Amino acid sequence: MKPDDILKPYILTLENNLKTIVEENSNELKGDVLGFLFAKSKRIRPIFTFLCTLLLDEEIDDDIQNVALCIELLHSATLVHDDVIDESIKRRENDSFYSKFGSKKSIIIGDYLLSLCLLVLSKIQNTKISEIFSQNILKTINGEINQFDARFKTQDENEYLQKTAAKTANLFVCAAQSVCEIKKAKPEIKNALEQFAYNFGTVFQINNDIKNFLSSQDDIKNGIYTLPYIYFKQENPTCDIIKLNKNQTFKYARMAQNKSKEIIENAFLELDFSKNINAKDTIKTICDDLLRIQ
Repeated sequence: MKPDDILKPYILTLENNLKTIVEENSNELKGDVLGFLFAKSKRIRPIFTFLCTLLLDEEIDDDIQNVALCIELLHSATLVHDDVIDESIKRRENDSFYSKFGSKKSIIIGDYLLSLCLLVLSKIQNTKISEIFSQNILKTINGEINQFDARFKTQDENEYLQKTAAKTANLFVCAAQSVCEIKKAKPEIKNALEQFAYNFGTVFQINNDIKNFLSSQDDIKNGIYTLPYIYFKQENPTCDIIKLNKNQTFKYARMAQNKSKEIIENAFLELDFSKNINAKDTIKTICDDLLRIQ
């Protein structure tokens, strides 16, 4: 069995549920919203939710599917709001809501997606899950606030990693915590899976930052100094504007990539509790893809 094969039926169910929740609560923007939700996407957060369940050797039931759906809707809402903050023209290779409708309507669309998340959340047969989501949403928003306030400010590697974890890793942690709560995982296993989720989310964001550094460098233009830029500034403290050739750009991207490899290799030690080889192989495949920058 190929690693991806174990996920296909669960992803299909997720996407059916995603379409259904929008159609059951539709408005005049249904077509635009569905186009956004079904644009090119790896569904990495719901996939991570499913893999956490399989690592525990547990069944992916309706509650787990609803957690995965909540995570995807919540993430989608943050993307719409992020595009307003960043004044982004493109999202998932299409025109962003911001470019099509402006900031006011885009914020409403983001709020609509968030309301769908809350609606699905109310269907989960465990009241503790709402608390888990609330805590991690708050951490994510605080991470966004801190990032906004830190624009155009120099930071070191540790400060960057803390900011990255606060902004991105918490949704992965939310998935792990929710799965462990629903499946009543032992405390030591819960702690291990949470730690892995934290580090996986951090590496996921570093990967996104590397891609941005190698392409548009919009983050740097907006004053968001990511890990490759931090390494560049460490060696070139008096340079304010990046004007690098291809080899130099890849040098700092690879330095960030090496940090990602260090983090994820240590993180895999947290998964020793699991005997599900297929789930482990799938996560390894995902991580190998994340760490590929060419």
